[in-house]
Amino acid sequence: MRNLLVLAPVGLAILAGCSSSRSNTPLAPLPPDPPKPGTGDGSAGAAETKRDGGRLIITQGGAPAGAEAFEIRQRGDELVIETHAEMTVMGQQLRGRGQVITDMSYRPLRGESSHDVDGVKVEATLSGGPDALQLAIRAGGQPARAEKAAGAVDVYADNTSFAQLAPLCARGGDGGTALVMFPGTKLTIGPARSHDRARVLPVDIGGSLTIDVFCDGDRLLGLDIPLAGLTATREGADEAVAALRRKPRTKPELPAGLVELDRTVEVKAKGVEPATLACSLLVPASHAEVKARAKKGPTAALPAVAFITGSGSQDRDEDSYGPGGLKLAIFKVMAIELGKAGIASLRCDDRGSGKSTGSFEKAVLETFTADTAATVAALRAEPAIDPARVGLIGHSEGGIVAPLVASRDPKVRALVLMAGTGRPLDVILLEQLRRGLERSGRPADEVEQEMARSTAILAAIAAGKPLPDDIDEREKKQWEDSRAWMASHIKHDPAKIAAKLSKVSVLIAQGDTDRQVAVADADALAAAFAKARNKQAQKKIYAGLNHLFARSTTGDISEYADPDARVDEGFLTDVVGFLRRSL
Repeated sequence: MRNLLVLAPVGLAILAGCSSSRSNTPLAPLPPDPPKPGTGDGSAGAAETKRDGGRLIITQGGAPAGAEAFEIRQRGDELVIETHAEMTVMGQQLRGRGQVITDMSYRPLRGESSHDVDGVKVEATLSGGPDALQLAIRAGGQPARAEKAAGAVDVYADNTSFAQLAPLCARGGDGGTALVMFPGTKLTIGPARSHDRARVLPVDIGGSLTIDVFCDGDRLLGLDIPLAGLTATREGADEAVAALRRKPRTKPELPAGLVELDRTVEVKAKGVEPATLACSLLVPASHAEVKARAKKGPTAALPAVAFITGSGSQDRDEDSYGPGGLKLAIFKVMAIELGKAGIASLRCDDRGSGKSTGSFEKAVLETFTADTAATVAALRAEPAIDPARVGLIGHSEGGIVAPLVASRDPKVRALVLMAGTGRPLDVILLEQLRRGLERSGRPADEVEQEMARSTAILAAIAAGKPLPDDIDEREKKQWEDSRAWMASHIKHDPAKIAAKLSKVSVLIAQGDTDRQVAVADADALAAAFAKARNKQAQKKIYAGLNHLFARSTTGDISEYADPDARVDEGFLTDVVGFLRRSL
C-alpha cells in the first residue's frame, strides 16, 4: 500500500509484487512428481498420456525461494495441468497444489486449487468453460468470493503458480500474439528472441506486468518477472535460460572530475522520530577538500540541490531496495549531469532504509518533510556550498514534499517537481484503481462494486473511522499498516500549498504517457502557482515520457522493466538549464 504505484488486479497477485521481504522458514522437499488428479469430470476414466513435466526452481534476487513441480497430461480431448508448489515469495509462505483442465488449444475449462498461504487455507474453484469462466475463492473460512469473466478467455493462471503459464509456449509461437487472460485482461506476446533451440517470449499482462517466458518448442523452460526479481527455471535448463535472460542493471559510473563524499544528516525535528540519514554529497573534484567557504576563485561556493525520493522505500539513487523493483538510478543520473554543470547535490537513503536509521513504516508526510528540511540545513552547512543558492528536486511523492518545505523555508531558491501531484492522494488512487480494473476486463458491475468498496475504505481512513466490516483480516492489516501515511496525504491538498509560493522558481515537469500521475496534476499545480502570481513558475509536458521520465510507448508499468530504459536526455538538459538560471 505504501506506494503511489498501483498494480492492476490481473492475477498472479502473489507473484507480481515488488516487496523485498522474505521469510527464512525452510521449505519442505517436493515429491518427484505431482499427484494424479481426481475424477468427476467428463473425461474420467479416459487414458492419460504425459505431454510434459518437470520441476521449476524458484529464486528471488538470486536467493532460493522454493520450487514447483508440474505435469501436463492429455486425457481424451482435454489437457490437464497439475502443479504442486512450495515457495516463500514476497514474504508469503505458500504450499499447495492445483489443477487446470483445458481443451486441446489450452483454453481453460475448469479447475481447482488448495493452498496454505501464511497459515491461511485458500481454496479456489474454476468453472464455466472458456466462454463463461468464473472463479470462486474461499479464504480462511470466509464466505466464497466470486469473479466472472466479461467474455471469452484464452489463458488462466492461478496467482500461486508459475507452471500454469506453460501453455504460452504453445500459444505464443514467435510472438506477435494477443490473447485474453482471466478475467478479461489483454495479454500480449511480443516478438521472440532465440538462442540455439530455446527462445524467450516477452509477455505483457494488461500493461501492469512483464513476464519473460522461456521455451523450447512447446516446453516451458522457465519464467522471469523482472519487476519482482523472481525467476523460475526448469531443472536442467539453466544454461539455455541464462543465454536469453536480461542483463541486470548496474549503477552509472561516476565520471572523472566528480567525487562523491559520504555524509550523514541528523533529523531532530519536534514531533518526528529522530533519524540519521546516510547520504552522498556529489561535487566537482575541485571542491572535495574545501574547508572554508570562498566567494571567488576556483573553489568558490557552489549552488546545490537536495533530492527527495518518491513513495516506497528507496535508496539515495531512487532505486527500490531488494530484488526487482525500479533500477534506473534516476537521481544518480541527474546528480552526475548537475555536477558536470557545477551544481552540487545531496542524495540520501530513505529513513529506515539502506544505511539510514529510523522507521520508514511509521513515517508520514510530515516525517518526510522534516527529513528534507534537515538535508537542506546540512547542505547549507557545507563549506563548499553557497547557502543562499539551494534548491530541491522532488519526484512523485517528493514533488509533494518539496513545496511543503519551501512554504516553511523562504530561502529555498528553486523547485523541480517531477510528476508532482496537484490533487489529494485519494483522488489519484481511485483513478489508478478504476483504470486497472477496467483494463483487467472485469464486468462493469464488478468494477463499480470495487470502486464503491475502495471509496468507502479511503473515506474511513480520511475520517479516522474503523474500516468497513466486509474486508477480510489480511487485507485489513495491509490498509491499517499504511493508514497513518495515507491519511496524512489524503488530508493534504498540494495545490493549496503551491498557491502560497509566489517567489520561488519552479519547474513543473510531467510526462504525457505517465500512468501514475496525470497531466491534470501538472495543470493543477501550474494553476495554483499562477494563483500565487508566481511569475517564475513554468510547466513543461514531455511527449513520450513516462513516470520515470524515460522514453515510453505506452507509459504502462510493464515498461518499467525495459532493460534499455534511460532517463531522457532532453529532460536532463532542461533541468540543468533551469537550475543554472535559478541558482
